[in-house]
Amino acid sequence: MPILTQSGRVVLAESIQLRAVHVAWGIGDGAWGSTPPSESPSATTLISELARRTANEVTFVVEDAAGDIVLPDGTKWLRSVTPTNNLFVSVEFDFTDAPGSVIREFGVFVGSTVVGGLPAGQRYFLPAQVATPGRLLHLENTAPIFRSPAIRESFQTVVTF
Repeated sequence: MPILTQSGRVVLAESIQLRAVHVAWGIGDGAWGSTPPSESPSATTLISELARRTANEVTFVVEDAAGDIVLPDGTKWLRSVTPTNNLFVSVEFDFTDAPGSVIREFGVFVGSTVVGGLPAGQRYFLPAQVATPGRLLHLENTAPIFRSPAIRESFQTVVTF
């Protein structure tokens, strides 16, 4: 029976790291309450995307008890100069991104493109500014996050192939 080898998984991670990566956030479904539903593996979009931001960092990582990247599940990761099958994706939203909104979902998209004519260096894009959404790589539903312009929200995850 054919298998996807470890080196094949590294190739997948390498190919994704070379492409445009954006993290989108959305309001999800207000009926979710404080306990969000499980994510659907067949999802291709967020339920209700507010906007997306270019990832600050997309880099290879290895799990390491002494790592400086700590995820909510308690795992610790260390950046790696050698390609691995694990990609760390990090984004920091700005104070002025979606103030007053309630965030219930995050998605990592690969291969998004934006419409022409936007200011050089723009990193935050509303849905109307996205020409092609790319492909949803990672989806996370979350307990409600009430956006305040006094807080800079960040999102970090490790995607393992």
